[in-house]
Amino acid sequence: MRQNFIAQSPLYIKWIIHRRLAHPSKDVIEKAWKHLKDFPQIEIPKEDHICPGCAQGKMTNRPFYASTRRATRQFELIHSDLKLFPTESYHRYKYVIVFFDDYTSHAWTVNMRTKDAALTATSHFLAMVETKFGSRVTQWMSNAGGEYKSKAFNKMLLDRGIEILQSIPYAHQQNGRAEWIIRTLMEKAESMRHLACLPQSWWEFSVEHAVHVYNQTPLRRLNWQTPFQLLWGERPTIDHLRVFGCGTYVFIPAETRANKLAPKSELMTYLGNAPGANGFVFMHGPNNILYYATHCIFDESMFPKCPKPAKTPSTQLHQEVAPPQHYHPVDEEECPPPRHSSKTYPGGIEEHEDLGPPLPSTSESTTRERSPALPFAEHSPPREQTPPGQGPTSLSRREETPPPLPATR
Repeated sequence: MRQNFIAQSPLYIKWIIHRRLAHPSKDVIEKAWKHLKDFPQIEIPKEDHICPGCAQGKMTNRPFYASTRRATRQFELIHSDLKLFPTESYHRYKYVIVFFDDYTSHAWTVNMRTKDAALTATSHFLAMVETKFGSRVTQWMSNAGGEYKSKAFNKMLLDRGIEILQSIPYAHQQNGRAEWIIRTLMEKAESMRHLACLPQSWWEFSVEHAVHVYNQTPLRRLNWQTPFQLLWGERPTIDHLRVFGCGTYVFIPAETRANKLAPKSELMTYLGNAPGANGFVFMHGPNNILYYATHCIFDESMFPKCPKPAKTPSTQLHQEVAPPQHYHPVDEEECPPPRHSSKTYPGGIEEHEDLGPPLPSTSESTTRERSPALPFAEHSPPREQTPPGQGPTSLSRREETPPPLPATR
């Protein structure tokens, strides 16, 4: 092997060895001569050279470090992104666009049916910021998706004097804060939906409720304040929150009941708070119709959409009882002796009579008289009736005349 590298430059020998050993790292080349036979004694060049094979077969994506830049006022920087769902929602939505304020960490979402609706949703959001909060958006950060790169979308932002910041295509990490808020909201929404056993098409209700709860949850980045507090300047109240998807008995007004005997409430599924009103949203089954009400009773430990497990009977009322047995054999040792009667006639002649089984005691007969009547006729076989004067009955024997006395001598 050494003879093959006579009169060759060290750099050339290094590349040949590098390719023969299937493109190892520089450290492997430097340590290989101690553990391999016939390895050429060469001086490894210190400068690095690009290997086309390694660049094409080994290259990995570089890490993206968290940005330390933060906005200094409300609505100075807005992050936005689009989320696609595999299933159409209750109102036939397929997309959700998210707006995230960099300073307060407050989030807003808008449901959409098509991607081109992002232009209208963004325009409404900017108008809400100007009208409701008296502020203006300065910078806009989004990915390089087609919904954010259209001429109409860019013109709308530029006409308002908003600086456009966009990530490089397929480098979603540069729009990391929008990706983070989408992941946070989806984890909350899916956790609530799965616990309540709700269908996939109801994702729009769980996402809206997740956004509402997130804005009133303390965050570490905000020194355990809530986004609501930084945006509105006061602490939020959570006395209106209930377990998402739980069962609720909703009051039905008298005008909408079927008649005066109809129930005054019905069991429905709680789906969050009514937008723009002081009330709640429910799903009325089995036709899945949205119902809005203010007076209701929540059962937060019960979920109507979940399959009901089989209940274990806790009382004897639910246990199966064996049918009554009308024939109970008794051991011979416990049976009292049968009753007999004997008569002695003149001349030493005796006659014995069988009076039948023993009579029950007073307590037993009393108990039988008080017990409810059982349908003996349905279970007991009919008895064969014997004509009068026939058969070994005591009554027929009593009617017989005694035998004649023997003649005396």
